[in-house]
Amino acid sequence: MPSSRPINFASIAAVLLGMVTGCQMTAPIHVWKPPTVVQPGPVRVAISPIAGEPDVAQQLQQALELSRPQSMSQLAVILPNELERLGGIQLAAYDGQPSEMASLGAARQAGANYLLAGHVISHRLTAPPPRPKRPSLFSFVRKSPTSENLSVRWIVYDVESGQRLGEQTLTTTRRDVDKQFPDLAFQSDGGAKVMAASARRSWELVVPTTRATDVLLDLPWFAPGSSAVRKGNAYARLGQWETAERTWQDAADAHIWNTAAWKNLAIAAVAREDFTLARSRLQHADWKYWPGDSSRGTLEWIEKQQRQYHEAFRLPDPEGGWSFTAPSREVVPASFETTLGPNEPVSLDDQPWYTAVPFLPPPGWSWTQWWSQPWAW
Repeated sequence: MPSSRPINFASIAAVLLGMVTGCQMTAPIHVWKPPTVVQPGPVRVAISPIAGEPDVAQQLQQALELSRPQSMSQLAVILPNELERLGGIQLAAYDGQPSEMASLGAARQAGANYLLAGHVISHRLTAPPPRPKRPSLFSFVRKSPTSENLSVRWIVYDVESGQRLGEQTLTTTRRDVDKQFPDLAFQSDGGAKVMAASARRSWELVVPTTRATDVLLDLPWFAPGSSAVRKGNAYARLGQWETAERTWQDAADAHIWNTAAWKNLAIAAVAREDFTLARSRLQHADWKYWPGDSSRGTLEWIEKQQRQYHEAFRLPDPEGGWSFTAPSREVVPASFETTLGPNEPVSLDDQPWYTAVPFLPPPGWSWTQWWSQPWAW
């Protein structure tokens, strides 16, 4: 019996459009992130001597000093040795561990706004010995040994009131370092990598920092100038954004209707923090009569990065205002621990056609929610 289901001409058109405009690929990019606890702006931060195992605490203290943000004129840092000298107070308690009350008093004497106090909770800074290889039938299910890791509990105090502004436990593993800090790959010592990455993450509590993320680039195939756009994408994947930008600009100048070139140029402008230029370039790619055009999604991404940049450095709103309503700011408890309830799945009607993979839940759906639906085969 022939099926009475109508042909989905919209899906067919989207497939044909994808053959012309291409798909997407990712490239690494660094964007600004506001501090987790301290309000952006000129601050004077005192670092308390780190508690915990003395050798590890001393290494972390040195790593903090080495990773101290150097290019921020709005930041003044008082290191533990300077804090003890300026405050004139002995910071160690009777057991040899730092005293937070003494550190607060010294920070007041030194004129600090905030105090950052840390405690090393646990660590493994040496690689575990390799296990003897014993081939067996179930050897493939063996759990891999725990890699190098470091857990530090940080507390941020408001020096004037002595109140805790927040606390957070940062656990850094070797696997995290390889993903988030590729520039540390030159270090052969895994423990040194973990220590350096933990120090960088610690600064995120009190100062604006940059973080590595992936951005989606348009990847055309059959449109005029697609070869040059794909060449620029290859440069961007290597982190060579200046070369990628020049390549995309040449493609856009030669083929003004190549929307992929203009969208990627807008992202390149964000990479160098020129958000006005990013919005201007994106206007060239705003083909409202193209179904499935992703210019709006790119604009939302640009505005999100611009908001974080303005928040990180306390900049006023742009002259033309924002294009989208500001997202509701999540209220985070002082412990930074949030309890997430069950995620509500997105309506199937709102899902793009290309997410309909047989026997797999679409984005936003859990396996339980997916298989519990009443099916009409």
